[in-house]
Amino acid sequence: MTGCAPTAVRPALPVADSVISPPAHGDFGHYTLALTWQPGFCASGPGCRPDQPKAPLIGLHGLWASRPQPLIAAGVPPQRWWAAGCDIYPGQDSTAPVAVGSATRQALEQSVAHLPDSLVDHEYHKHVQCFGIPAETFFHTALEMRALVAQSDFGAALQGWQGQVVTRDAVMEAFGATFHTRTDRALQLRCEHDHAGRDVLTQLWFTLKRERVAEFPRPGAFFRAPEAQDNCPARFLVPAW
Repeated sequence: MTGCAPTAVRPALPVADSVISPPAHGDFGHYTLALTWQPGFCASGPGCRPDQPKAPLIGLHGLWASRPQPLIAAGVPPQRWWAAGCDIYPGQDSTAPVAVGSATRQALEQSVAHLPDSLVDHEYHKHVQCFGIPAETFFHTALEMRALVAQSDFGAALQGWQGQVVTRDAVMEAFGATFHTRTDRALQLRCEHDHAGRDVLTQLWFTLKRERVAEFPRPGAFFRAPEAQDNCPARFLVPAW
């Protein structure tokens, strides 16, 4: 492996006025901020459409709430919540258009992977609508959080490693050094086989305390994920376009 973790930490302002406060089903424990490493995300699975932007390299997948407490009390397993999301509640409309302003729409077009079916629509309908958060507020917040990661020294380290095989330990060291946290499973890395059969980085999942999400990316916002979902091997490729 070549390249190294950054030695300086850039200041990063926390999420401020656009804090998401669910008016419904708000009794859950944590959020998962899911970001994509776009060259890997688009090189695995069904791939992305030909109009996929080549920048930014770190994209937005979603901001996912964990199971609300009544579902836990009813014995609903996390896997069912992951699969169904808001559809677990009756009366959800998975066809309604996602209403956001033109500036937010443009930012989403740039930062969210262009899959065969709209990932923006999917994310809102599955992970947001049952919580009653307006789409504009939600996506503005999620985009702001993505930018904080992409513009950090951790984001710079990932961009410097593109095209190289890295160790999982080096990536986690860069994360801890940038965000001043050693919380286990606060960041989980997701890898898949690309179309050439290589292990490539595809996603970064950050686990955050619901009640402290406004502090992100300060150390107190991070939370140990209850389920281990990091599937990257000890060494993997950070692919380039």
